[in-house]
Amino acid sequence: MKKFPSFSCLFLLLFLFVYSSLFAQTDKVSIKFSPLPLIDDIGFPTIQGGVEVRLSNRLSWYNELGIKYRECMSENLDTCFVASRGYKLRSELRHYFKKNGANMEGSYFAINASFFQNYHNPQITYYPNKDSANGRKDGFGVKKEVFSLNLLYGFQKKLYKGFTIDAYGGLGIRFRDVTTYYKEFDKNYDTIDLPIDFSILSIRQIVDANGGKTVVPNLVLGVRICYNF
Repeated sequence: MKKFPSFSCLFLLLFLFVYSSLFAQTDKVSIKFSPLPLIDDIGFPTIQGGVEVRLSNRLSWYNELGIKYRECMSENLDTCFVASRGYKLRSELRHYFKKNGANMEGSYFAINASFFQNYHNPQITYYPNKDSANGRKDGFGVKKEVFSLNLLYGFQKKLYKGFTIDAYGGLGIRFRDVTTYYKEFDKNYDTIDLPIDFSILSIRQIVDANGGKTVVPNLVLGVRICYNF
């Protein structure tokens, strides 16, 4: 049976078609690289960059792509139920507050939409039937898809010649869909063994083990190194 392209592939093809048309017509382009995702083991590490094009004196459109290039340090390296891979897509419409927005510099407000997909292999320790005397380890595969909508405030400042720095932050909402493979843990009967102290890793273990669809708040912070043409 012939397979149809996934939603993300269709989105990417549409983006390339529209974006190439804008790229050919605009007189101001900024190429951006995001260094922090290289060491992001809370989400997943990616090589990530994008292109911002000017639409008018105060409006611009930014699009970004990230590709997972290694496993997270928290992944279980002894088992491989799914191939560790993933990507990030982000699209953002910006409005610069000052007239120098024509040079894509200064403070801006943005509406941001993103889609992430990550395959990984976590491992948890749990107690069957909530029996704290008999802990077991469970390694399994996970596919996590996340769609988010965010409102951002940022500032883009010139550093040297065409180089600028882009710093931003914002809040939004995140829609998660987590599918698990070959999992023994049952959230209705078993208990995950978690550390006493709060940690990002423990939250990730809970989300991966429970699976399903959830909606949570989203905090966005980041910085990019840019070159303006």
